[in-house]
Amino acid sequence: MNPSPTHDTPIELIQACFAAQAERALALRTSSASERIGKLKLLQAALLKRQSELHQAFASDFGKPAAEVDLTELLPVVDEIHAATRHLRSWMRPRRVMPGLTTLGTSARVTYQGKGRCLIIGPWNYPVATLISPLVSAIAAGNTVILKPSEFTPAVNAVLGTVIAEVFDAAEVTMVTGATATAQALLDCPFDHIFFTGSSTVGKLVMSAAARHLASVTLELGGKSPVIVDESADLAQAAELIMWGKLVNAGQSCIAPDTLFVHRSVRDELLHRCKVIVAARYGKSDAAIASSPDLTRMIHERHAARVAALIDDAVGLGAKLLLGGGHNVRERFIAPTLLTDVPPELRAGAAGHRF
Repeated sequence: MNPSPTHDTPIELIQACFAAQAERALALRTSSASERIGKLKLLQAALLKRQSELHQAFASDFGKPAAEVDLTELLPVVDEIHAATRHLRSWMRPRRVMPGLTTLGTSARVTYQGKGRCLIIGPWNYPVATLISPLVSAIAAGNTVILKPSEFTPAVNAVLGTVIAEVFDAAEVTMVTGATATAQALLDCPFDHIFFTGSSTVGKLVMSAAARHLASVTLELGGKSPVIVDESADLAQAAELIMWGKLVNAGQSCIAPDTLFVHRSVRDELLHRCKVIVAARYGKSDAAIASSPDLTRMIHERHAARVAALIDDAVGLGAKLLLGGGHNVRERFIAPTLLTDVPPELRAGAAGHRF
């Protein structure tokens, strides 16, 4: 039986789930392409069946519009499933290789098999895509999986928990929920592979825990994403791409643009175009933008307060507020904001921040 998708999973149940997957992991290594493809198609059908439920869940957790949910959460997963089901048979096919000098006269081939028991730890910013996309790969490769979503997206987790329990037996795939204690209990288990998406700080802890068990890891970690615009750029296209990348999911993306380095000859025109895009898409004032149904909210009040403080600190240190700056921490609202002439010391101090 899969654990509850909305409460902290007891450590004893985590250990029981991990133990239950040991025997199943051995069987899945020799499962056929047809069996794996069948599971992936069931997963896709279950997700799409609950599309409206996911829309409501994202509205609850993020205030995220339905079209953005489809574009950034569901379509990427569907694409992953389509790619896996289309290519899986060729991926699984053994490959002949030439023997080395010391083994002349023999034949050799490479046979692919799953890692075994896998752990996937997802972040809060894209709670479906970053959790289910690696699950697709793990299932295609013939593994068992324990999923650990972020505790900050309880409504989405509840829907995902229902999907997982409907499609998979707990000995194959299960989802556990909770905060730090849950994550630590999982990292104490000797998984064969760990897939983690999140901060570099936590990534180091994950890699350290994996090393204790000689587990392999896949780490997708956050960082900075500066944008450089020179005098030869197509400014209309540049402005559209920059503002789309920054404002989708309210900028809560690991590769969202956060700093613009613009050639002085095109600076004013580019910034003007950025302002026009925001006005057309969300409204011309902070009040209008705040009431727009198309702008996602911050994940929680603490994050909203942190970003609001960064903006206020920048203005206090001499940065010029070209656009936005408004915020309502209780409502988790941060207006699209453009700052210019940011002091060097602030740029250095903000280097570790993700907006």
